[in-house]
Amino acid sequence: MTSPAVRTPRSRASRAGRGALVAVAALAVLAQGAVIAGASWAVANPRPVTDAVTVWTTELDPTIERYAADAGLSDRGRFLLAASLPQILPAERFEQFCTVSAPGIGVLGCYTLDDARIHLYDVTDDALSALEPVVAAHETLHAAWDRLEPRERSALVDPLESALAALGPDHELVERIAGYEERDPDSRIPELYAIIGTEIAGSANDGLGPILEEHYAAYFDDRSRVVALAQQVQTLFAQLDEQLRQLSARVDELSARIVSEQQAYRTDSDAFAADLAVFEERAATPGGYRSQSVFLADREALIARQDALRARRDATNALVDEHNALLVELEALNAEAAALNQAINVVAQPLEETAPPPEGAVETDPSGG
Repeated sequence: MTSPAVRTPRSRASRAGRGALVAVAALAVLAQGAVIAGASWAVANPRPVTDAVTVWTTELDPTIERYAADAGLSDRGRFLLAASLPQILPAERFEQFCTVSAPGIGVLGCYTLDDARIHLYDVTDDALSALEPVVAAHETLHAAWDRLEPRERSALVDPLESALAALGPDHELVERIAGYEERDPDSRIPELYAIIGTEIAGSANDGLGPILEEHYAAYFDDRSRVVALAQQVQTLFAQLDEQLRQLSARVDELSARIVSEQQAYRTDSDAFAADLAVFEERAATPGGYRSQSVFLADREALIARQDALRARRDATNALVDEHNALLVELEALNAEAAALNQAINVVAQPLEETAPPPEGAVETDPSGG
């Protein structure tokens, strides 16, 4: 969903210094003693001061405020989101900050380490409105991870790995995390941290377990809200994917059946035509049929074969009509999938091309008809 931050961190000392001066100057109006204590604390803790000044001096976009509310972020979660100066960007600007050159990967947001900012892709499809709060919360957790002490991060590694293992080896997250690692070997735990916190409910009894649930509770008043939104979007794509696969399989099945039926029909039709020619030649030859009953029996047998061939032709043509109607339906579903993929910044990965029967409908009437 999002790309790990890959830029090299740079010093924030000068920026933090300016922030500290603003904060301390404001306190100086109130009490001189507070200036001394505040200045000392700010030097030792530049990051919290920078965050506080950023939040105090920046008005959060109302749309991003809504994302925070919909995702169930706590005051601390909202603070980190605001401190990361989040911006919603159209595609052409978004790619200046967040890029992943991998097919089938939809990058919808990123947290850039060099400037500690959150960048969000502008998802304009109303069908995917549930996705944006999930991405905002995901990136907020990246901001939270960036601010954790090394010992705090280390304490979360085993619980995160256990939460992933509990999902089972076939869960889609296993493959997704492997994709992150392939692009950046150091991204496994930070991405697990952000994804599990926003997308995984855990067990019905204790969620993700006491360690993770207690940790995430600092950033969410109700984590189930963001998980429900994530599952809503996942269900939408899973259902569409299943529809596409079932429809594609049915089209392929019909195509193979039609080709087989057409080949068998032509073989049997040629045999019928040959037998009909023999019958007509024999009937036209004086003395060819010495018995009226034999003539009538042969004639009736040929008529029955002709009727059977016509029925088979009509049945095959009905299959062709069904096949072509399904192709239209498949094309519409593909267009829907392509639109959704475009909306989430993905180049679609097509299924194997489904071709119509090579020779179309059976039009030829059995000989003699």
